[in-house]
Amino acid sequence: MYKTFGQRILVLCLAAVFFLAAYGMTRHYSPALVAYVVSQTLIQKTPEGMSPTQVEKRFERLMAAIPPEDKLKKMLALSNYLEKVQKLTPAELERLLANGE
Repeated sequence: MYKTFGQRILVLCLAAVFFLAAYGMTRHYSPALVAYVVSQTLIQKTPEGMSPTQVEKRFERLMAAIPPEDKLKKMLALSNYLEKVQKLTPAELERLLANGE
């Protein structure tokens, strides 16, 4: 079974289209994925006695208050900080979510 040159080019073009589509999807959905992970990490590290629902709402307000071009940078900074702590204190949580008020 020999493939012609045209068939080989067609297969290569289809593979390129597939990889470009996958790249576009990951580029589009990666900020949403980072936001979800940061939000869930904040909820897991919420201090005792604080409502996880309130923390999630405050995180959403913080993200809404940040310009779109700075959101990913802010989320990555939050993620870097959150991976270093086991449990947040109320003061740390206030400092992290202060800009969303």
